[in-house]
Amino acid sequence: MRVCGGVAALAAVCGALALSAPARADQYDFISFLDRSGVSYESIGNMIDVGKEVCHDLRSGAAPPVVLDKLSNTGFARAEAALVLVSAVTNMCIDAKPEVLAWAGGGGYTVPT
Repeated sequence: MRVCGGVAALAAVCGALALSAPARADQYDFISFLDRSGVSYESIGNMIDVGKEVCHDLRSGAAPPVVLDKLSNTGFARAEAALVLVSAVTNMCIDAKPEVLAWAGGGGYTVPT
């Protein structure tokens, strides 16, 4: 069952990154994306910290699946974890987007550029 969750998360990442608009570093757009996507959270401030941690982890060399696992282990459903990753990369750390796209593309999915 974990494999299906991983495939679904990968598909969500590929699709969302492919459709995401050019981004600027903005924590409020990060939150807005999560709100529009139906991701639940308790506090905007804490959620912004989660986004910053995702960016920090990616910039420190953590692979996207490790970041997804970390998010899943903190209580996010796998699909929600993928949306948090996509929102962080699209809105807060655009510099990490090429690595995430490369990982997503390496999973057998192609992403239009």
